[in-house]
Amino acid sequence: GKLLPGEKVIMFLTNLLHVSDSSGWDYATSGAPPTDTSTMWCCCMTYYRVVLFYTGRRKMDDRPKEWNQLCWTQPPPQPFKLEMPLASVDRVEKSIYTTAQNTTLMGLVLYGKDNGRQLRFTTPSYADTLRVHESIQTYAFPGRRNLGYLFAFESKRDQVMNSLVIDPATGKKTITLEPTRKRFDAVTEFSRQFAHMQPCPWTIYTKVNINYQLCMSYPSILAGPSSLPEVSQETQRILRQSAAFRSEQRLPVLTWSNGKDGTSLWRAAQPKVGLQGNRSAADEQFLQQIQEAAFSANSLATKPPIPPKWVLQKLIGTTDLSAWMPDRTTRLKILDLRPRASAMANRTSGYGYENTSNYVGCTLQFCGIGNIHAVRDASNKIASLCNSQTTNDSSWATNVEDTKWLSHIRTILSASWEAAYWMHIHRLPVFLHCSHGWDRTSQVAVLAQLILDPYFRTMDGFVTLIEKDFLAFGHPFHTRCAHGEGRGGEGPNVGDDSQISPIFIQFIDAAYQLVNLFPSEFEITPLYLKELASHVYSCRFGTLLCDTERERELVAGIRQRTHSVWDHLERLEGTRNLDYNGGSSGGVLLMPLPLLLRNVNLWVDRHCQYGPKVTAV
Repeated sequence: GKLLPGEKVIMFLTNLLHVSDSSGWDYATSGAPPTDTSTMWCCCMTYYRVVLFYTGRRKMDDRPKEWNQLCWTQPPPQPFKLEMPLASVDRVEKSIYTTAQNTTLMGLVLYGKDNGRQLRFTTPSYADTLRVHESIQTYAFPGRRNLGYLFAFESKRDQVMNSLVIDPATGKKTITLEPTRKRFDAVTEFSRQFAHMQPCPWTIYTKVNINYQLCMSYPSILAGPSSLPEVSQETQRILRQSAAFRSEQRLPVLTWSNGKDGTSLWRAAQPKVGLQGNRSAADEQFLQQIQEAAFSANSLATKPPIPPKWVLQKLIGTTDLSAWMPDRTTRLKILDLRPRASAMANRTSGYGYENTSNYVGCTLQFCGIGNIHAVRDASNKIASLCNSQTTNDSSWATNVEDTKWLSHIRTILSASWEAAYWMHIHRLPVFLHCSHGWDRTSQVAVLAQLILDPYFRTMDGFVTLIEKDFLAFGHPFHTRCAHGEGRGGEGPNVGDDSQISPIFIQFIDAAYQLVNLFPSEFEITPLYLKELASHVYSCRFGTLLCDTERERELVAGIRQRTHSVWDHLERLEGTRNLDYNGGSSGGVLLMPLPLLLRNVNLWVDRHCQYGPKVTAV
């Protein structure tokens, strides 16, 4: 097939004796080299992927002719091909394969990071097996210190090298290649949000974190209350002390405003309360300034009436509205996205949650979203279920629920819906945080904005939103995905298993539930989300590499040295909803909560795409 730009073949093997994968296909020869060399299985390894392909022609259609053709799946395309990106290999193991003649041969099993996929093949000789094993270990797992060997960088290496300019005085090399477009520009996006607010209760901080000196995992440009201008020494003191009181220096900052009143969304990390009940006057003052700015903006705006009681009951799905109506003193809603028990346990490590006795005007609620370990466990279970040959199909729905994957999705969507509810119905500023404020906080922040802001349901807006709340606000993609690192072994190029978790994949699944439920309201399609998910681990593009904006912009030079996944998705046929015309009604997509949660279903096209059993029609 056609190679990608920058893709080069580094190994080629013929006459594979055995090839199989997690889909249940199993191809085996007699154990002897084939007499017809025009039909064989081959292995091609490039800088980007391992490809197993068949050179002959296979029968196209084995479906019984007397059966309804709609109930029988199409056979694989010909010539048949299996491939796996090297970066998506979780680990590679040697295995024993016994031929029909009871000959024992050494083969390899490639375990994928994505959906628990597996590829198995056996080479004609033990020497070839060792050579392939060594090559995969070298190119699939370069390690965190050698990410430049990932294909994302290799694909653009020639262009980068040709653009180098050397300063004759210092000898310093500079890349002059034009960087790919930055989809989230903080000044542009916040200006869009604040455009129709006069006076505006919020302001853009362009200097306090310009060199990431305030918080290394935050974007260089932040936003906060206009009552705290960044030129003020007092403001800078409050920001520094508030940051010092939050985990990883991740102080409260604005991520979204509705542009009409005090309705706004804020994010941070957990406070350093500890068992002693520590306090920070600066942190308390900062949240007080948010409340006052929002209250003042609300008093100047025309506040829409709260819907009638019966509407709220249908919207929420309960007749008891006591927990859904703020009292007169509530001016800011804090949503701690963790289970209460987890937040309390963190106090033993010097962290915890806000004591609302110290934060006047705030109410605190726990949302019960599981941590990275619970997500990883559920992901492994759903992958194992979908790839199992022995699954009891009579209890399929029960088995899917038992993995807890859909339960976690519902909990995230419920928290996101609730954040949107408090903002849209009661015009309250909502303050989100979990432990570090870069996993669950990013998920809920993005999903809540998808519900509230129609711009983010366009293709351009969706990309802006992900770049803002996942990339710029420091979701640790490298740590969670173990890019360039393997698992299940020892050495410098093995990722930390305890920190690996498919948080971004889980978010994409939650976004799919919204797109699938209201397809006409989104310019992106399920194929867009599926293709995006496939490139979380592939490392074909550099967009989702590194842990922070600082690493991407100042250390790795991602936008100059790699291609953008957004450009790829926009060019791909079927990723744009051609029937989208701005949504049927635009505006807020605050559906009844029972409607949302009861329609959360397994994303079959993604989870079962490598499984052995027919699941999708």
